[in-house]
Amino acid sequence: MRIPATVVALAFLGSHSLAGELGRNADRIEARLGAAFYDTGLLTRPVTSGGAVVNGELLFASPGFLDAIGSPRPYVGVDIGLADDPVHFFYAGLNWDYHLTHQLYVSGSVGGAVHTASDLFNPPTQRALGSRALFHLGAAIGFDFTPNLTGQVYTNHFSNAYLASPNEGHDSSGVRLGYRF
Repeated sequence: MRIPATVVALAFLGSHSLAGELGRNADRIEARLGAAFYDTGLLTRPVTSGGAVVNGELLFASPGFLDAIGSPRPYVGVDIGLADDPVHFFYAGLNWDYHLTHQLYVSGSVGGAVHTASDLFNPPTQRALGSRALFHLGAAIGFDFTPNLTGQVYTNHFSNAYLASPNEGHDSSGVRLGYRF
């Protein structure tokens, strides 16, 4: 007898208390390290040959004055490209985590970024980003293995939001581990 996937998912959620908790780790520092591929995101279509990416983020404890907007944690991050003609992104902003269950959560980030692309308007092997300064959007689905160790499937999007032309945007998606202390 086959059990439908929705029944399995509901049983999983039913066996885990629904926390519905925003900012559970707002008072903690977290270091994240992972690997990804360029041109594999949600908001841009594949154009380049991609390339591997090393991703790192450091999230800080949320300062009290951010309590009114859900206690987001300030973060700094980097995408280091490993392609033949790599583009590196350095970014910072605010990150919110919302626990759906005791261990399962979603994460969202918004901020700004700068990058190292040599040609902003007509690159032969990269996306045309149109400006040196970009917006950063991040999203992840995470799972807490322990209170300190977490894993995520994530995506990063970098774009000038059509404030400059061209605006091909740049995405990377992958997996990463995080450690909270």
